[in-house]
Amino acid sequence: MAGKDWEIVQEKAFTAWVNSVLDKRGEKISDVGKDLSDGVKLIFFLELISSKKFNKKYDFEPKARINMIQNVALALKFLDEELKIKVQGIGSEDFVDNNKKMILGFLWTLYRKYRIAVISEGDKSSEEGLLLWCKNTTTGYDGVNITSFTKSFRDGLAFLALSHKFEPESFKFQEFEAMDPIARLNAAFDFAEKGLGVPKLLEAEEVMRGNTDERSLVLYTSLFFHAYRAKEEKARLESSKNEMANRLAGLENSLESEKVSREQLIKQKDQLNSLLASLESEGAEREKRLRELEAKLDETLKNLELEKLARMELEARLAKTEKDRAILELKLAEAIDEKSKLEQQIEATRIRGAAEAQGLGLLRKNLDTHVHDLLKWQKLTMENSSSSSIDDQIIVEVSGLPFGEQVKHLATKLEAENLAIMKLLNQKEDDLKTQKLKSSKSKK
Repeated sequence: MAGKDWEIVQEKAFTAWVNSVLDKRGEKISDVGKDLSDGVKLIFFLELISSKKFNKKYDFEPKARINMIQNVALALKFLDEELKIKVQGIGSEDFVDNNKKMILGFLWTLYRKYRIAVISEGDKSSEEGLLLWCKNTTTGYDGVNITSFTKSFRDGLAFLALSHKFEPESFKFQEFEAMDPIARLNAAFDFAEKGLGVPKLLEAEEVMRGNTDERSLVLYTSLFFHAYRAKEEKARLESSKNEMANRLAGLENSLESEKVSREQLIKQKDQLNSLLASLESEGAEREKRLRELEAKLDETLKNLELEKLARMELEARLAKTEKDRAILELKLAEAIDEKSKLEQQIEATRIRGAAEAQGLGLLRKNLDTHVHDLLKWQKLTMENSSSSSIDDQIIVEVSGLPFGEQVKHLATKLEAENLAIMKLLNQKEDDLKTQKLKSSKSKK
């Protein structure tokens, strides 16, 4: 397909598309190259296809070129910043100067964004999704096997199958199946234009020869896809409408029944009002009782809390008492043990005292005997004895002294007497030796 033919296809398609969108605001265009030049309908179009509000201030009735350029510039800025769509190579002057080629390129970018990229079938989207949709839609038709846009539509069977799938009652696939490819294509194009609202964009001869480029075929078949979706949406809306109509009829019937029983309803209303008043009174009484119960409950909870605190304090005191008791028991055990030790010490002291007393008695007896012997020695050895005996002297000395001191004094006296006796004995021996010596000399 020549470049000029592609422009014609685009112009027809985009004019129809733009008008279908602008129709929502009661607007339309007849020439895409001229009717968007002031920027006003372009802004309307961008708002409608994006569902976003254009918030910039612009001139609704621009007369001067500069005002038109400003409007278009605002529209292109809205497209870039708000819709995030980059369109390369076109400026405001291209719209104002009616540069149809650039405008068609601009609309092709938007069409791919909002009409082709949104197509989804299976795991495919955009052009691939559209091709898969065509393949799935025409599955089961004789001679139809869609694998590409450039080859699978040339014999007209694919377009016949798409048309028949849309209106199987009014469009008979078998009636056109035996015709030549050009007749099939024209039949499908005519039905699509009249029955589906799809403008006749392609020339049957060009499609049959394979001269139509892929972009034109993609654009044309996408119109079939959206016609199908519009039909489904229309059917859905019609179903919703019928459902609403049925519900409305049911409401009307209900209203009629309500009119018949209005007096009964008024009577029931009065009864219900009376019952409601009674229930409100009961509710108020219950509310009062509930508040009283809540107050009692609060008081009970407070008492329980006080009891809990008292129990905790009692438990603490009991624990302290148990601890003091354990300490006292330990001290008692220690006192008992100490008492036992003291009793053992007293017993040992008593036994030792008894033994000492017995020993002292024996010692005194021995001392008495020894003193008696000393007195005898004293009488035998001493030439001049005092008028008072040693025994009487010792008794005088020790009288009044404790028993222990008496023993010590007697021991000292005894030792002194022993030394005196030893000295006396030694003297006596010396005197005897001298006498013997003298006697032996006298005999000679």
